[in-house]
Amino acid sequence: MARESRGRNAGRRVSYNFKDVFKDLELSGSEEEAEEQDAGEIEEPDDFVPPVEEDDDPDEFVADEEVEVQVEEEEQDDGDEEDDASTKEHYNVLRTKSITAERDTALDSTPATPVRSAKTRSLRTTGLTGVRCVGTPGVAGARYIPLGTKTAGATTTRQKALGEWREGGQESRLRNLFGPTGEDLRPVFEAKKTWLSQETLPSRSFKHLAPSPYVTEEARAKDIRSLRQWYANFGRAAFAQGQKTVQMDEDQAQAYLVNPGPESLDLLMGGLKNHRIFSLKKGNYMSAAAPFGSDSKRKGWILHLGSRIQDAQWATNQLGSTQYLAVIVEQDDMSAKKHKSFGNPKAPAFTATSPFPASIQIWAFDSTQSGTLSAKKEPRLALVMCTDWGAPKAIQWWPIGAEDSIEPDQDGVVRLGLLASIWSDGRVRILDVSLRKSTAGSLSTQYIHYTEAALELAFREPPSIDKAGTPVEKLSTLPTCLCWLSPTTIAVGTASGNIAIWTLTHPGIFPPSNAPDAERRRPPPWFHKQLADTYIVTVSSGYPSRPQFLSLTTADGFARLIDVRAPVADAISSLRGRMIVHSQAWHEHTQSFVMLDEYYLLKHGTLRRYNQAIYTFRIDSTLTAVATSPVHPAVLIGSSDGSVAATNGLCKIMNSKDIPWSLMWFKHEWRKPMRDAETNGAGPAVQSDGPTEGKSASPDDPEVMSRPLTRITEGYKPVQTSMQYPDSTKRHKDGAKFITVFEEKSAATRVAWNPNLRCGTWAVAGMQSGMLRVDDLGV
Repeated sequence: MARESRGRNAGRRVSYNFKDVFKDLELSGSEEEAEEQDAGEIEEPDDFVPPVEEDDDPDEFVADEEVEVQVEEEEQDDGDEEDDASTKEHYNVLRTKSITAERDTALDSTPATPVRSAKTRSLRTTGLTGVRCVGTPGVAGARYIPLGTKTAGATTTRQKALGEWREGGQESRLRNLFGPTGEDLRPVFEAKKTWLSQETLPSRSFKHLAPSPYVTEEARAKDIRSLRQWYANFGRAAFAQGQKTVQMDEDQAQAYLVNPGPESLDLLMGGLKNHRIFSLKKGNYMSAAAPFGSDSKRKGWILHLGSRIQDAQWATNQLGSTQYLAVIVEQDDMSAKKHKSFGNPKAPAFTATSPFPASIQIWAFDSTQSGTLSAKKEPRLALVMCTDWGAPKAIQWWPIGAEDSIEPDQDGVVRLGLLASIWSDGRVRILDVSLRKSTAGSLSTQYIHYTEAALELAFREPPSIDKAGTPVEKLSTLPTCLCWLSPTTIAVGTASGNIAIWTLTHPGIFPPSNAPDAERRRPPPWFHKQLADTYIVTVSSGYPSRPQFLSLTTADGFARLIDVRAPVADAISSLRGRMIVHSQAWHEHTQSFVMLDEYYLLKHGTLRRYNQAIYTFRIDSTLTAVATSPVHPAVLIGSSDGSVAATNGLCKIMNSKDIPWSLMWFKHEWRKPMRDAETNGAGPAVQSDGPTEGKSASPDDPEVMSRPLTRITEGYKPVQTSMQYPDSTKRHKDGAKFITVFEEKSAATRVAWNPNLRCGTWAVAGMQSGMLRVDDLGV
């Protein structure tokens, strides 16, 4: 292995800035390992050098003077081939003149293989107070590392770790994944020092919730300042002028909350030996601690919203005591003709629907002074956004809020911010969401009917003229996905493979109110290009550190990475998969796009190695949803069997030999009604604690068996999972792969982390059955 390592590094010249790169690193090793290095017996390390918070002497390996190494080789007997130790050369390190040559201010140079003179047989290196040869002197591949002597000020443990960095596979791995310069590697070391100890769930300890190390404070402050200045001077007035809303009462809004789900749902939950059945009506909720007794310290809530959770996103509210969650529940046109499964002659993914009533629900959750989810204050439905534009399909809050905290202004208006959404009528609309503080109390729900949007984006064909001479406009394609590239720039993917980008600060994006109706709310995009050959399923940007990169997943099984600055020249595709990737997210801490892969795997596609997947998680069912956080590296994953788990992909990215840990948050299971089922013995009674409602019954009661039942289990232990199955029989039998089929309503359809720094450990998971769970997972 030593020969292979030397062979890879032969003839290569690597530049280092030891002062900048290694100043925060704590190096490990032993005297015996250092002697093995001297003998050339070097093995590739298992992990990169771990960082520490402080360094006693960061300048140990930096010298301001040039050192000339004179080599005096002892004469040897040409016939003596048995004793290899007698061929070792001895070095006398002498300090000479100071460096006056012009050098790069960012990186210092150290020869990978020193040049040997045939006449003087001398070896020369610069920038170090002492060196030690690793390998055979004068032979290609020989490496020189700082000499651990008292005069040089370096310890044996430090020089051992430096040798591992120089000689092992971690150097080339991290440089290939993140970049070759010190500026590229410095945030990598910082992320490793901060979050490598978090195996699964995020920690609330000091500095374990922090913004991205890849974005400087100056750049972050500049984005916030420019956005808030634009919104205060122009954006708020532009949305107020073009957006039309009407207040509604509860009775009028009921038509906008109709969904095909059951009016009540039974939930089996509790301790291992103390299961209880709760009955949740549509729109009701219960505490996640209720099934476990009054002594439980669980901080979370379980809601029953009736039908499939289409999407759930937290509003940007960094310092506010109340966090707002926007939820989309699957809704259908109740007056339209019902087709049999797979019997619709018009494919709904490519055909716009007629307008019908639907809504977006905004739920409010209170926090404690420390930022944890309050278990005493119940959640409340703060706002119902009623529309007649068909069913909402996807939503995204803007990434930076107009204020650090969402609080009522002097007029009593609570401004939640901009919300971009896709509707089934084929349009993308950006709404300025706000609600007025109720005079009757803050707990009352407000119902607002949005009749017109200030910004409506669509893809239209050139207008045609009908027989009556009236211009007719048709949609050329449908929007399928969206993401924010910056606080004011949004990208939209389509069913035809096109990507369009709009920026709210561009002139003409908000036409004047007296403009013709055909021109109002329909600004053209500044970027519109076909980047895929078929349906774009998801789109994700590298915001905040790499907003110019877009990752697309399409229905043909490929994933594509595009640089919008040169979308044709700078583009790459991943290997083709056999399943459609319908969920992906940007993982800021590993500079990679996290997406679902076939056969129960989660993969990271880094920017520099996008076509080579790095797998960090595996479970025994098909993955259905994934979410990342901008304030910690934990990844949340949902699957088709109802499992929701968390893992830290940073460990596997840093060290390919690491076996990542994962922790199952909970598992949700659903069963259909069992009218003719027979059971023996009495079971647990139905409870009606808190806001839940129900009547006493037992599982063998025909009334209970005639209704669908869900079960939630939790309390799982963290486990280490290899990316390969230990038993080959689980994967193949007679040449075929096994893929288990689960009940459709058991699946987890949406997961999300709270992006706000103060409440970054809050998580939400939505189910196909209509259950929505919100918990504080901080440890």
